[in-house]
Amino acid sequence: MNPMIDARAGEAEIARLEQVFRAPEQAGTQFSKSFLAAVPAEQISKIVNQLVGSLGTPQAIVQDGDDYAVETKTHSIPTKITLDADGLIAGLLFEPPMALTASLSETLEKLASLAKTVSYIVEEDGAVRFERDADLPLAVGSAFKLGVLKALWDDIDAGRRRWDDVVRLEATDRSLPTGELRLYPAGSPLTLHTLAAEMIAHSDNTATDTLIRTIGADRIAAGLGIETLLTTRALFQLKANKTLADAYLSGTASDRAALLKQLSKRELPSVAAASSLYTSGLEWMIPVRQLCRLAAAVSDIDVFTINPGPVRPGSWQRIAYKGGSETGVLNLTAALIGKDGRTHCLSVTLNGDKVIDEIAAAGLFARAATQLATAK
Repeated sequence: MNPMIDARAGEAEIARLEQVFRAPEQAGTQFSKSFLAAVPAEQISKIVNQLVGSLGTPQAIVQDGDDYAVETKTHSIPTKITLDADGLIAGLLFEPPMALTASLSETLEKLASLAKTVSYIVEEDGAVRFERDADLPLAVGSAFKLGVLKALWDDIDAGRRRWDDVVRLEATDRSLPTGELRLYPAGSPLTLHTLAAEMIAHSDNTATDTLIRTIGADRIAAGLGIETLLTTRALFQLKANKTLADAYLSGTASDRAALLKQLSKRELPSVAAASSLYTSGLEWMIPVRQLCRLAAAVSDIDVFTINPGPVRPGSWQRIAYKGGSETGVLNLTAALIGKDGRTHCLSVTLNGDKVIDEIAAAGLFARAATQLATAK
């Protein structure tokens, strides 16, 4: 390994990382007792050996903003590390590795190879740089929540609501994971800001459905450009019951509305029953161009500061990221403001009839965002 170290790069952190990769079988000596209690030394060694086996031997460890990147010949692995008072590793996170593609076009090509159907758009200061089927409605999973946030922001901006308005959770708002609000008792008071933050940062489905009830499904559907808006609870119910799903897919708009009213009175299915492969049309079908419009419109809202997704924060003034996934569906969308003040939007949707490699897709998305920031 040929480490790149300077006085600002955190020599102690880099030295620990170097040793972990240099001698994986002795990795346990680099970690605090509290870390090893949660993650055994054997597991750490296994993870490091897997990274080296699949990505190659590290050539350098460099600082990346407040964090680091472990670089091989073919990949860069974003890495977060913290040391305790004794200089031992108390926290370590390897994020999805980025393939070191030579150009943005190559990155997009690799993304397009990950699923049967792929659309994407790349914009800079409102002008399209790259696009592929950008107006094709595809399943986008939780990325539809950008439309929920936009409708809420419209109300707040117009003075009809305030961020500190309180909404009480109803039993019928409860949905399946992701999110922890499903565990809260009915009647729990939650501000609109808390609901929005949980929906965007943690993709909380119960927060989302509470906001849909509060704002109104029809308004949100209109902003998304779709005819009927599913709550996350309704989608899980349909995925778990093929008869109801077929009725929804074949029904008219009024048939669907009646069915959704019926579903609101049914119990939630189990997570296992609702985890079937994506069924074409049974989702939120939104083009990437529309997702970029929505992301740009709400990008100033502070709830995006909590979770930047796979985008590496050091390259940007502001990141507004929201993604979505289920088996056979993946979307990643980010509205970005560069340090030079230029605005960008990157949105990619992948649909298919099998599991999508989300780690590879996230790494390539992060690489594309880095290439936008550095104009490579």
